[in-house]
Amino acid sequence: MRAALAMAALLAVSPLALAKSECQIDLGQGWPPATRNHGTAVEALFAAGDTPVLSLVRLPPRGKETGVMLVRSANGQTWTVRSAVAAERVDAMTTIPGGIERTLKVDKPAKVRESVMPAALAERVVASWGRALSAVVPEDRAAAFQENELLVFAVNDRRVSGTEPSCGPSRLLARQAQVLIDAADSKDKHLPKRWSALVKLLDQLDTQLATAP
Repeated sequence: MRAALAMAALLAVSPLALAKSECQIDLGQGWPPATRNHGTAVEALFAAGDTPVLSLVRLPPRGKETGVMLVRSANGQTWTVRSAVAAERVDAMTTIPGGIERTLKVDKPAKVRESVMPAALAERVVASWGRALSAVVPEDRAAAFQENELLVFAVNDRRVSGTEPSCGPSRLLARQAQVLIDAADSKDKHLPKRWSALVKLLDQLDTQLATAP
């Protein structure tokens, strides 16, 4: 009887355990090899002299770089969500006699959209991203080289890089980033809907982090 109950309990929890074990991500700490110069150039272009508290920058193998960030005013009372698209690809390759020259084009301002964001919500996003990245990415796991589109999550001075997450808490961060992008490009009357969607995703993230093994 005990053996049967034990087997039933195992079968009951095994799908969840299996789902967690199959959630594999390749995010790592810092910049991947041969990426720092490109990434920091894009971040600086999008920041335009500000110091973002949080950001997610996408570095595709081809095409224009994009990103979203949260910027806090000097007095700490006003927060702005900003989405940005490079006016032209920053990481440019030019054919020259005898080979190819790589240059970083940052002379043209990025195309940006901005909206004011409730301070309490912005602070919650920052805190949640910090907790999620700490929970998902071990301190001793360095970011690996990527040939596909690279995502760079940043909270204050900490960066975590890798390919698009398909599961787990980091996937919710990418979904939250898309809501932030939508908010930056929304009219004021549509912002409450964006903030409501963001709160729901934050609640989902809290639940995942609370139940993580």
